[in-house]
Amino acid sequence: MRFVQFLFFRHALVKDKEYFVVTSNAEDHFVPAGFEADRVFEMEGKLTQMRCKNRCHDEVYPNQKAVLAMTEEEVNGRVPKELLPKCPKCGGDMEVDWGEMSSFTETKNWKEKAAHYQEFIQNLHGKKLVILEFGIGWRNQMIKAPLMQLVAVEPQARYITFNKGEIYIPEEIKEKSIGVDGNLTVALKEIRKGRID
Repeated sequence: MRFVQFLFFRHALVKDKEYFVVTSNAEDHFVPAGFEADRVFEMEGKLTQMRCKNRCHDEVYPNQKAVLAMTEEEVNGRVPKELLPKCPKCGGDMEVDWGEMSSFTETKNWKEKAAHYQEFIQNLHGKKLVILEFGIGWRNQMIKAPLMQLVAVEPQARYITFNKGEIYIPEEIKEKSIGVDGNLTVALKEIRKGRID
């Protein structure tokens, strides 16, 4: 619940702006917090979706009903075989749409989200742009590197990173960046107060 409350604070910062969320969070927290689904790109897949393990096609499917059914019938970590989701095309096993890079980027949904994100970036070319980065460690270059590269090439872009104990800003964008080292919830409350007061 604290995470969803934290997201409500974030949404209040951008709700009246053109925005796009790029996240490694795969648990589908952003839409319930008020973010528009077509403006959220879960770069590492979604735990609330499944896909064919055999990769016979590139569609993803919601998995909540299947997960709930398995949870209700689970005994000692086992579920009845007939409850295991099967691919509607080939009849093979299904798996969660999350994990290894080579697999989740192959889905139609991921490709569509990536294209929508690129279109969003292209439409902002030459305009004022603020990138707010929350809690992304320096090791997560799948998200961090493209954002920093965008700031480097866009003259009016600014980069603001929030991360407790792990602020990393490359020299090339240092003049266009701010690092906030501390508790994210406290920092967001302070920013929100400044906008409202």
